[in-house]
Amino acid sequence: MNNVDTPVRPKGGPTLFRQIATRLAALTLVFAILNIGIVVVTYSQQPESLAQELLTLEARRIAESPQRIDALPRPAGSTHWKVSYLDRPVTHTAAEYRKQNPGALVDWTQRERIEGGYRVTGVRTIMQEGRQQWLFIQFEGYGLRPYLPVIWSEILQHGILPLIPLSLLMLAFNILAVRRVLDPLLQAEQEVDGLDPDNMAARLHEPIAPREVHTLVCAVNRALGRLENALSTLRAFTANAAHELRTPLAIMQLGIDRLPDSRDRDELSRENLAMTRMVGQMLDLAQADALLVDDAHQVDLANVAREVVTALAPRAFEQHRELRFEQTGEAIALGHEEAIYRVIRNLVDNALAHTSGDSPIEITAGPGPRFSVRDHGDGIPDADREHIFERFWRGDRRASTGAGLGLGIVKRLVEAHGGTVTVEDVPGGGTLFQVELQSTSHIGFRCVSRTISGS
Repeated sequence: MNNVDTPVRPKGGPTLFRQIATRLAALTLVFAILNIGIVVVTYSQQPESLAQELLTLEARRIAESPQRIDALPRPAGSTHWKVSYLDRPVTHTAAEYRKQNPGALVDWTQRERIEGGYRVTGVRTIMQEGRQQWLFIQFEGYGLRPYLPVIWSEILQHGILPLIPLSLLMLAFNILAVRRVLDPLLQAEQEVDGLDPDNMAARLHEPIAPREVHTLVCAVNRALGRLENALSTLRAFTANAAHELRTPLAIMQLGIDRLPDSRDRDELSRENLAMTRMVGQMLDLAQADALLVDDAHQVDLANVAREVVTALAPRAFEQHRELRFEQTGEAIALGHEEAIYRVIRNLVDNALAHTSGDSPIEITAGPGPRFSVRDHGDGIPDADREHIFERFWRGDRRASTGAGLGLGIVKRLVEAHGGTVTVEDVPGGGTLFQVELQSTSHIGFRCVSRTISGS
C-alpha cells in the first residue's frame, strides 16, 4: 500500500471558528450602536436636562480657557449668546430662596419657549485662577444643533467608554467559549489526518460534548468500522484466491514438464513459474497485512538466511549467479521466523530478478538483529528510490515481469516487527538493502489483526 501523503488543507472558505468570531464581533458592534442610539433618543426627549448639561459644559469651557469671555466663540447653532461675570449669585426666578439663604451659592437653569425656538438662562459657579466666580449665561437657539456637544459628551461618558471594556470582555469570553466548543472538532480533524491505512482498527476519540460533534465522530467511527470490514473481506478473498490457485498452477507445471523439449514448452514453463511466483506474493501480501507478532520468539537470522540461500540456489545456478552468505557476529532478533524468511527471500528474489550478468549476490547477517542483501547491478535511480516500496509499483514495466509486490511485502513485514528497512547505493556499484529488527530486549510490536492461515 502506498505511503500516506501529508493531508492538504483546503484553501477555500474561512474556518468555522473565524466565521463564528466574525459574527460575534458584528453582533457586539450592533449592540454598541443600538445602545448609543438609545442614549441619543433618550436625551433628545429631555430638553430640560439637555439645557442644564449645556450650561454646565459651557461654564467648564470658560473656566478652562485663558481667553476673555467676550473673545470666546459662541456655541454652534445659537442665535443669541450672552455671558458675564456676577459679583454675587443672582436668582431671577427664586426670590424666596434668596431671602431664606442670603449669600448662598446657587446654580440654576431656566428654559423657556420663544418665537422661533427657545431661550436658556442660568447661573453657574466656576473656579478660575484660584478664586470662585459666578457666570451668567444666556443663549437662544432652535433644534438639537446647540445640544450636539452635550449629546456627544453623554455618548462618550455613558455609551462608548463603558461599552468598550464591556464589549471587549464579552467578545473575548465568547471567542474563548467558541474555541473550547470547537476543540473536540479540531481534535477529531487531527485524528482523522493521523489515520493509518495499515491500522484499520484505529478509531477517533468520541467527545461527550458538544452533542453535534459527538454525533459526527460516532458516524465517522461507524464508517471506519464498515471500511475495516470491507477491507478484511477483500484481504481474506485475496488470500483464499491465491491459496486456491496454487494447486492448479502446480498441476499445470507438472503437465508442462511432461511435454517434449521445445521452445514453446520453455516459454510456457517461464510464464507458469512467473504466475506461480506472483500468486505466492499475493498470498504473502495478504498474510503480511494480517500479521500479528504476538507470539514473537528469538530468531537466529543467520539460520534463516542460510535456508533462503539453500532454497534459491537452484534458481541462481540457472542464471549462472552465485549466492554468498556471511555471518558477522551473533544475529539474534525477536520476531516471527516465517515472516523474516519471507523478507530475506523477497530481497534475494528482487536482486536475482533485477540484476543481470554473472555478478554475485551477498547476504550478510549480524552483528546484532540486522541483515543485508547486496547486489552488483546498476543501482536504483534517485527518481525511483522513493517508490520502490510501494505495492504494485514497477520502474520499467517492459523490463519487469513481476507484479511489484516483493519490496512492498518486505516493508510491511519489517514494520510489523517494529524494524526499519533502508536502501542505498554502495561504492563499486550495486544496491544495498539493510534491515534492522528489534533485539530480544524489546517486547513491543505493531499489531494489526489476526494471522491468516494457509501457505
